[in-house]
Order: sequence, then structure tokens, then C-alpha cells
Amino acid sequence: MQSITLDVQPRETGKKETKAVRKAGLVPCVLYGSNTEPVTFAVETLALRPLIFTTETYRVGISAGGEEHEAILKQVDYHPVTDAPIHVDFLALTAGELLTMTIPIRLEGTPRGVKAGGILSQSINDLEIRALPKDIPGHVTLEVTSLEVGESLHVSELSLGDDVEVLTDPARTIASVTAPRALVEADEEEVLEEGAEALTTEEGDAPAEGGDDEA
Repeated sequence: MQSITLDVQPRETGKKETKAVRKAGLVPCVLYGSNTEPVTFAVETLALRPLIFTTETYRVGISAGGEEHEAILKQVDYHPVTDAPIHVDFLALTAGELLTMTIPIRLEGTPRGVKAGGILSQSINDLEIRALPKDIPGHVTLEVTSLEVGESLHVSELSLGDDVEVLTDPARTIASVTAPRALVEADEEEVLEEGAEALTTEEGDAPAEGGDDEA
């Protein structure tokens, strides 16, 4: 997991103080954890961009409350109209304490099935894991080059090592390659036509009712 250090400013709590922070172009933030008392501070909006506009999970270095903290981004609240961040929660990391979180899944490579005309679909975009902070990966990379049309890769096929416990259902499909809808419809239409032709042939070969009794 890569690291980013944030330049933070102390702030006071309260509606009036929070409003003043936002008016100054800053985003009010709070840091908390199981062994960390809540610490409030503010960060420039632009400084948050590498953390918000990415699928990567980062370890965040924060110097606040007279102490150095390592944390991860926990939650971001956005303005309902402008989508600008208006509040951010950070979760303090504690060495030796298992952490449950989600990390993004990245697909790598172009499946052989796609080169043959198939369509690649990603069913889930992140993975729930439990691990020590030092063992948490920034993301999971899944190689999909070998996938043919009609094949899938599942959570059970991921290998993250003994230090990372995967909590997502192992039966969940992560990625699959399917035939184009037009091709599927054409195949279904062909099957229906073959079935109709077979039925017509059987009806044509059947003897007329009572034909053998009249001579």
C-alpha cells in the first residue's frame, strides 16, 4: 500500500467554526480509531484529490493533535449539488490490530475471448479483506488474458497470501467473457428454425390416419 502525507491545519469544532473552515476553501476532517481519540483538522481541497479520485487504497500520514498518525480514508461526504468534498473521515491504523476493509480489483490484460469477438464484464469491483495494516495491498490485480468466450474467474481463484484473509464469498464471479448479444440471438434463432424443420419433417413422414385400413 503506497503512502501519502497530508499537510493539515488544526480546526475548532462547532457549526460556526466548520462553516468558516469551508468558506476558507478547506475541508473539515476528523481522525479516529479504536485506540485513538478523535482529532479534528482541516485540509485543502486539492490535497485530497489523490485520495478521492482514485481506486487505489493509500496509507495516509497525518500530523495532528501533536502526534504523528497513519490512517486510511474511511468516508467522504460530498455537496449534493457541486459534488465537492465537504467532510472527510480518516481511520487511524494501529500496528498489530487486524483491519477489515475493501480494496479495489483491477483487471489486467485482454482476454483471448475478447479478441475473438466476446465481451468482458466485471461483476464486482472490490474485495473485502481482513489483515494487519502492514499487509493490506493497495489493490488486487487479476490477470484475465487466458479467458475464452463462456469462461469466468471467481473470488476463489485469487491468491493474496497467508497474511490476507478474503471475506468476500469465494463463489462470487469477478470477471467473465460472454458472446455478443447479436450472436447469441442468432444462435437461438437457428436452434428454433432447426426445431421447426425437424417437427415439419416428422409430421410429413407420419402416415395418414386410417390410410392402411382402407383398400
